[in-house]
Amino acid sequence: MKQWIQSYSLGLITATACLAITYWNTESQEAVNVPTPLTEEEMISKVEEKGYRIVTNEEWAALNAEGKIEEEPASPVSRPITLSMDISPGTTTPEISRKLLETNIIEDAESFESYMEDHEYSRYIQIGQATLTSDMSFKQIAEAITSK
Repeated sequence: MKQWIQSYSLGLITATACLAITYWNTESQEAVNVPTPLTEEEMISKVEEKGYRIVTNEEWAALNAEGKIEEEPASPVSRPITLSMDISPGTTTPEISRKLLETNIIEDAESFESYMEDHEYSRYIQIGQATLTSDMSFKQIAEAITSK
C-alpha cells in the first residue's frame, strides 16, 4: 500500500511539473487589437455618414452673424406631479413601483424595484402616508416610504 501511495504522489508531482513548464513556456494567444487613430478626413466622413454636418469655427461665426441659425424654442416648464400614497400593511415593493409608474412619478418600475432591493430599502417599507413628487430621485422616494 505504501508503494502505491508513493507512486501516485510521484505521478501527481510529475504531472504538475509538466503543466507548470507548459504554462510558463507558452506565449499568450490573446489577440491584441490596437485601434489606429483616425485622420481628420476619416472622422469627417464618418460623421457625415451619420447625417451630421461639419462646420468650421469661421463658418459658424458667419452663420451666427447672418442670423441663419435658429434658436431652439424654450421648452415649457412643467410642474412636478405630486402623489400622496397610502401604504398599508403587507404592501410590497412591486405594488409600490406599479403605483408610482401609473402616476408618472417614476419612468421605470423595474429600475426602482432593483434600486430598493440593491440598497436594502424593501425590508423597511413604512406603513402610513407618504407624499412623493416626480422630481424626486429613487433615493429620496425610498427614504420617504421607508424607515431606514
